[in-house]
Amino acid sequence: MVTSQSDVHGLSMAFWRSWIAVPILASYALFKQRQKFTWEKIISCAPAGLCFGSSIGLFFWSTQITSLINSSLIAALQPLIIIFFSYYFFSEIITKSDMGLSLFAIGGAVTIVLAGASDGSGKISGDLMALLAITFGACYFAFARKALMKLGVAEFMTGYFVWAGMILTPMVLISGAGIMPQTQRDLTEILVVALVPLLGHILLTFSQLKAPLSLIGILQLLVPVTATVSAVLFLDATISGLKGLGIVMVFIGLSASSYLRNKRLENDADTLI
Repeated sequence: MVTSQSDVHGLSMAFWRSWIAVPILASYALFKQRQKFTWEKIISCAPAGLCFGSSIGLFFWSTQITSLINSSLIAALQPLIIIFFSYYFFSEIITKSDMGLSLFAIGGAVTIVLAGASDGSGKISGDLMALLAITFGACYFAFARKALMKLGVAEFMTGYFVWAGMILTPMVLISGAGIMPQTQRDLTEILVVALVPLLGHILLTFSQLKAPLSLIGILQLLVPVTATVSAVLFLDATISGLKGLGIVMVFIGLSASSYLRNKRLENDADTLI
């Protein structure tokens, strides 16, 4: 939301978001949780961190090459890759109703994107870059789950933000995006984008050991919904009928999927008793 009318490049925002988070999380892990950082721990965070940084960097980069609507449409498909990983690598149970409702909710997210305005024309190179970005993003969730089985949330996030910052640094330099803020407004926006979503990111990371990976993937479809609502609240935007339909589709798909999942868990618990 903040970057939509910002003079700061998206890659620069991602760069600062990673590096600003490192000392905050490291201080908490060291002094509050009494954790000790070792090379083994830091290296174990590398796959998740490199995938996370690559995903963000490539997505912002893709929006400079292809149209924003193309990048957003491709990003809406990420839950399908996460569901694939959850089934084949973590043996989670995926039913036909799960897949059907997931596709329905994805259709709602696509509807929201299509209802928005977009400048520029699509290019296959940018589309492929966006596809690579969401693939890296899905890989991040898979690698994060494995790393979190051995590490605490704060020390894991410290490690992967370090690796994310390391991959984002050359991306920023190669793209030509300015790193240093030029005005007080730029600095304020960078700090807001770095600090405000951090709590949500911590909660998301914590949830990765508590919730099925497939569910976390599907819940990512709330991003275009919250972005649309935030634009209405803070940027004086309006919700068209088509966007409203998309939001309703996402909520119906997610609500029905959550209800059926809970019923399935209750039935499994009754069977065990």
